[in-house]
Amino acid sequence: MSRNNSPVRISLTGGTGSGKSTALAFFSGLGAACLDSDKVVHRLLERPDVRRLVAESLGLDGLPVGEPGRRRLAEVVFGDRERLTALEQVLFPLVREEIRAWFDQNEVKQAPAAVVEVPLLFEAGMEDLFDRVVLITAPRELRRRRQSGRMEPADFESRLARQMPEAEKRRRADTVFENEGPPARLEEFIREFMAVLKRPDQR
Repeated sequence: MSRNNSPVRISLTGGTGSGKSTALAFFSGLGAACLDSDKVVHRLLERPDVRRLVAESLGLDGLPVGEPGRRRLAEVVFGDRERLTALEQVLFPLVREEIRAWFDQNEVKQAPAAVVEVPLLFEAGMEDLFDRVVLITAPRELRRRRQSGRMEPADFESRLARQMPEAEKRRRADTVFENEGPPARLEEFIREFMAVLKRPDQR
């Protein structure tokens, strides 16, 4: 559980299209300190040393900064499990370091909860960083519809293929929310979850 005088450390995870980002926004609206690990990756790829490590691991001559570089990475690892694994072996440890450093920031320490959205939490083996794991889930077809217009069907299926099966995530999570209804239901769940955390016996 959480350390004395420190906020409860919560990981928010779930499959593509489950509603994690919406849940993170609701946590933020209730005063929790929030971090999106995808944005952490984006920041890491702004660093020349990280881009160099990534390029070397994938056998590339170099990697552009910003959106062009991220697009290039997506093209390179799409459908190539070996290269995807090589990329993850570089990025996952760096993301872990960034999350640990974020927990140590004063403004995070003063928040009622510290929530990090980590889509590949279990795949990256990062669950040990957290006190609670909250899984946001939804039926596959609903998640596919939510992503319609945002990504190609092949990209959706590719992302799903690299993620742990939902049944295993359910088994390993501390709390599971079925996000099949309107956003108001998800917001209500987050409010109730935060209210429970404020009880002394839940700290």
